[in-house]
Amino acid sequence: MRTSARSAERAGMMLIAASVLVVALYMLRDVSAALYRAIVPHTADLPGVGLIADVGLLVLVALFAVLAVQMWRTRSPYLGDLLMGGFGVVVAYALSEIVKSLVAEDRPCRAQVALPDCPAVGDWSFPSNHTVIAIGLATAIVLASEQVLSSLQRGLVIALGVLIGLARVLQGVHYPHDVLAGAILGSSVTIAVVVMLVPWARGKARALGRRTPAAVSPAPDGPPADGAAADGPAADIEA
Repeated sequence: MRTSARSAERAGMMLIAASVLVVALYMLRDVSAALYRAIVPHTADLPGVGLIADVGLLVLVALFAVLAVQMWRTRSPYLGDLLMGGFGVVVAYALSEIVKSLVAEDRPCRAQVALPDCPAVGDWSFPSNHTVIAIGLATAIVLASEQVLSSLQRGLVIALGVLIGLARVLQGVHYPHDVLAGAILGSSVTIAVVVMLVPWARGKARALGRRTPAAVSPAPDGPPADGAAADGPAADIEA
């Protein structure tokens, strides 16, 4: 119980710090808008820039699914970590939608630079949902895959999440502060959920592993040889 309380306390402090950072980023929106105006007119028309975020997000979802199947087949104790991380991404996305509705920040592709490919009115800008999901998934994968992926591979996963957020700015559909807030929200909520729920999840994963019946060797014909130690509790007692 003490461990769970400490985990909840750490997660709560992390979420409070993340909330402060998100508010601070929104207060710097004028600086962010100036950066947007300096960058986007030169990048919005780049070939394929609009596909980077969508394709990258599909890659992260596919990688998450492949890891989950692999861990299920191998009865990995880290399967619970991965699934709790995925649950954290869902929670982060829900919180992002709530913040979007409360802030109701118009898209910069209408408010700053008129772009033809701009989300509809009412599809608010702050924070970036693509970035919330991308960084959340990358965080969940990295936290659970230490025994599966190399350091380089985990670094590439994080780099892909960052690239997705950057692409949303280059495409012109988000301010820089939208993306930074989305990254903070996605990573902090995912980590907080994992910290709070991973002890329970690992216990479930170990129980799942114990359900696999162990192979039983056939008993040898006849009595055991003299002096041979018998297996099982009786041998432990005699020892």
